[in-house]
Amino acid sequence: MSGITKKLSTSELLFRQASRMDLNPAWIVEGGLFAISTPVGERYVREGQSLFNSQISSSLAKNKHLTRAILARHGVANIPFARPKTMDEAIAFLHAYQKIIVKPYGGSGSQNIRIIEDRNQLLGVDVGQYIFEQYVAGREMRYLVLNGDVIAVHESKYGVSVAADRDLERISYQQTDWDTELVSLSLRIAKSLGLRFAAVDYLIDANGKHHVLEVNSSPGLKWFHAPTSGPSVDVAGLFMNALLSDLKS
Repeated sequence: MSGITKKLSTSELLFRQASRMDLNPAWIVEGGLFAISTPVGERYVREGQSLFNSQISSSLAKNKHLTRAILARHGVANIPFARPKTMDEAIAFLHAYQKIIVKPYGGSGSQNIRIIEDRNQLLGVDVGQYIFEQYVAGREMRYLVLNGDVIAVHESKYGVSVAADRDLERISYQQTDWDTELVSLSLRIAKSLGLRFAAVDYLIDANGKHHVLEVNSSPGLKWFHAPTSGPSVDVAGLFMNALLSDLKS
């Protein structure tokens, strides 16, 4: 897609799209918040906050423990998980699964994620701030949902461990290569959380079994526009056109 590079943030991509649509975008906070002129007056676009999701839906997706609890309620197979209240409970979970991954229950962007294989690695961890999950090795796939449709799919390659600081590759998939089961499941998951715009991430293990990794209610757009390889997808265009359609309805 001409003029679009990996250096553009989600806000910049949306700002450029708004310019192409003659919405007269104007930065209020450079790189973070801008105003657009619409048929129903001035509206605002802010990176990290999707205009398509309610506050409660976004908060449910951001809290990894609540997300897993809701998925379980809807019969979606989860990676075994726990929200330990004490170190003894955390150690018991580690003993049960031998290798686990701990994530801040309100975190994002793979920050402060730890892979634990020994109880000594839990020293200094405030267990009450983390969700514990069984570690599952596999390929990571992302299915992007907008208004009841999957609009893009890609694979994220971090290397052997998300805990390591490694170069990230994003391989975009042609629609003919999308897994139809995961397409249906992604739509079901988004609906169960009340999300109109979301990324559903999966781990595909060595046996081909899928595991729901997490749900993101405000996914970044740059890798869809400029993947490492595979087709680019004009997500910013789809996003802004859907926004205008909402405002006109």
